[in-house]
Amino acid sequence: MSKHLKLKLSLITVLFIVSLFYSKELFLVSEGAIHQFDQIDIIVASTCFGIITSSTIYNLSLYLFTKHTIHLYYALAQTSALFFLINLDSLFIIPFDTIFGLKSFMLFNILQIFMLIFSILFLESFFRTYRIKELKRLTRAILYIAFFDLLLTFIFSRSIISTLIPIFIPIWLILSEAFRLTSEKDLPFYFITIGWSIVLVTVAFEYTGLLALTGITFPFLHISIAFESVLLSLAIAYKFKLLEEEKQKQQTIMLQQSRLANMGEMISIIAHQWKQPLNFISFGLMNLKRQLRGNDKGLSDIKKLNKQLQYMSSTMEDFRNFYNPTKEKDDFLLSSSCEKSIMIATNSLDLIDISLTLKVVKDFSLFGNVNEFQQVILNLINNAKDAFESRGIEDATIEILIDKPRVIITDNAGGISKKNLDKIFGMYFSTKKGSDGIGLYIVKVIVEKELKGEIEVETDSTGCSFILSFSKTQ
Repeated sequence: MSKHLKLKLSLITVLFIVSLFYSKELFLVSEGAIHQFDQIDIIVASTCFGIITSSTIYNLSLYLFTKHTIHLYYALAQTSALFFLINLDSLFIIPFDTIFGLKSFMLFNILQIFMLIFSILFLESFFRTYRIKELKRLTRAILYIAFFDLLLTFIFSRSIISTLIPIFIPIWLILSEAFRLTSEKDLPFYFITIGWSIVLVTVAFEYTGLLALTGITFPFLHISIAFESVLLSLAIAYKFKLLEEEKQKQQTIMLQQSRLANMGEMISIIAHQWKQPLNFISFGLMNLKRQLRGNDKGLSDIKKLNKQLQYMSSTMEDFRNFYNPTKEKDDFLLSSSCEKSIMIATNSLDLIDISLTLKVVKDFSLFGNVNEFQQVILNLINNAKDAFESRGIEDATIEILIDKPRVIITDNAGGISKKNLDKIFGMYFSTKKGSDGIGLYIVKVIVEKELKGEIEVETDSTGCSFILSFSKTQ
């Protein structure tokens, strides 16, 4: 248990002890309505009832369609909140005391506990998507206490624990811990935090009597719960959209890896078939070397042939390593990695009449998967080559510049249209016929997610430059 959580639990324990001294006042039941709403208040409160009801129906419908329990838990939490407000208004607000007529303090307490239970279940489901393992034990403990309090309510016709420790305290505890433990907070996370914070602050002001001291009678609680229902419904929908996008990204990467693996398997078979003939030729050259002793020209030719054999063998090995990528990460030098990428591009792509050069100003290393970086360079070279072919560019050049902490790949293929500039890294976007449109998307994912860098593109009528920046990793 962290010191932060220990401190919060200590404060809650102190609150519980203090509440015991004021238990008579806390368990005192008020008789009759104590506030009166005017026409504006009634309209606002009724509108809030409509919003909460709509949110409940919306999330319940989504549950029936998607079977995601998070929608069910939130729909049940909203249903509990709706009936809690109706019961609250029946007990304390004129003219709702006669309109609803739902006057039951036992039901009032039961609905409070149900609000807590379903809210905790909802928050647990929502924060599970952020992989906060430490939060589950806390939410489970609060749920057990809430169910025990529910049992006490049925026995004594009055909640005990939630009267001494109001329900906004455990919700605040979970939210504060989630905020502390989550390293990568997205927009849905902030939606959840803001929505619940507004409700908790309003309830705290109501509970402590600070709103009553102002003498203002207005349905603040109704508004805060209605606002929270809209904000949280948006948060849930947006979170599932983000999760779906992440799933598509993973599927695309897996597809690309599958393609590389298939290529690697084929190249491994070819390499295996070539191994024996290459060895046979090598032994033959060794025999010729013995027979041609003293023949300088013949020995020189044999040396050249041996060099070509070694080049063929190393090239095949480089291809096999590239097309059989592993997820192992290590430090690798960018200049040597780019040299291998150029070699692979030269041997696997038709780069006739294309000048492909590497310029190193200041070399540097990266920690990551070298095959993935080579895949980035190869994809960018292939894109430039396709642009040269489609536009009939003469004197085509591609330059790779390494200057710590950047790698810049520049071509003179005529640039990218400004209307497409914001779309080029999108999934399935391509201006080429027959292309699946995932090349640059894969490049962006590898650079940003796997290598922790940034990628941007600069373009004009001459050509374009892809700038890979790794300043954050240095």
